Amino acid sequence: MPEPTPDEPMRRAIVLVPGIQRVERFVRRDRLVDNLATVERHPLAAGGEVELAGEIGRRLLPGSLRGVAARPVETDVFEAYWGDMVDDPVETGPWGKLWSGFELVAYWVFSRGTWRAFALSRFITIGLLFSGLLLILWYVSIALLVASTLRGMQPPEVLALPVLAQLYEGFLWLAAGIESFAYWALLAFVLSAVNADGLAQIGRFTKDYLENRPDEDEVGLRDRLRCRVRSTLDAVLAEPYDEVVVAAHSLGSVIALDALADWPHEADWPRLRLVTLGSPVAVLACRSSWLARERQKLLDRPPVTWLDFHSNADWLCTSVIAGLGGTVPAGVQSFELPFDAGLLGRLSGSSHQDYYRNQRVLETLATPGLLPAAPQI
Repeated sequence: MPEPTPDEPMRRAIVLVPGIQRVERFVRRDRLVDNLATVERHPLAAGGEVELAGEIGRRLLPGSLRGVAARPVETDVFEAYWGDMVDDPVETGPWGKLWSGFELVAYWVFSRGTWRAFALSRFITIGLLFSGLLLILWYVSIALLVASTLRGMQPPEVLALPVLAQLYEGFLWLAAGIESFAYWALLAFVLSAVNADGLAQIGRFTKDYLENRPDEDEVGLRDRLRCRVRSTLDAVLAEPYDEVVVAAHSLGSVIALDALADWPHEADWPRLRLVTLGSPVAVLACRSSWLARERQKLLDRPPVTWLDFHSNADWLCTSVIAGLGGTVPAGVQSFELPFDAGLLGRLSGSSHQDYYRNQRVLETLATPGLLPAAPQI
């Protein structure tokens, strides 16, 4: 690549890999662009759209700095969108709902891998205990809905067997007892307030992802998500950008890690940076052996520049290097952010979205020539 002239702008690209949320394409990209325009040390102004290989980004133009003669910088922000792959819950019969819910609770609550994550930090312990309790209460609410449905239906023929008939009657009796519990209405309100249905949907999608659950074409969910993100990364990295920053939030950080761990283009690494925000990688690596291997593979692949941001006020994540023994490469650093989040924000998970507007994160993303030491705010 020829040496740039002083007046030739430095070209940067930021590829956002968002977390699990069923929203329209570009919504989170535009949110990030608008917040980057608020950074004080590197004034940026939103420009027009830029298109390359079917990917549409938004350009951020540098503001003029009086008394500073510096090379101008243009930053293009893209989104590796995969929100359309988050399916709506499939409607099933009452027994299907009951079994599906039990399978979900068993995968997350009755798993040695999940309990091993308690050793990562006390905040993860709090988050996992609260999430596990919510899942169990959510399953109880599903069981009550199923019982209510069954009372209005003709009993199935299999109940001619005495053992099954007794189990059926016992289930309805137990459900009626829970419904008559004085505090159940309050618990149902709490489940609604903290969006337990949303938690269950995230838990089910993450389970399907970690298990690489196949679709109707027998293609695994993990494989499809990795290919979707890699196609965007490949389109951006094929362009002559001086620096490409992959900014991955929440479950998007897991997908980005999976895509980069076996990245085949060695020439891309000197200009490639990974920034993870609120990543559950360390927690999920306790539950998934393949994810633990992919994390180690990326850490062992020099030269990697990986900056991680997490917060103790975000009970859905911890440091990506938590639980690792041995030496961590010099280019990999994890920073704790002091979010000003109350108890409700932590319980509901709303603090998990605070990375998009945190000034230290935005300053890091806006800084040309991203270095292993993130700027202090």
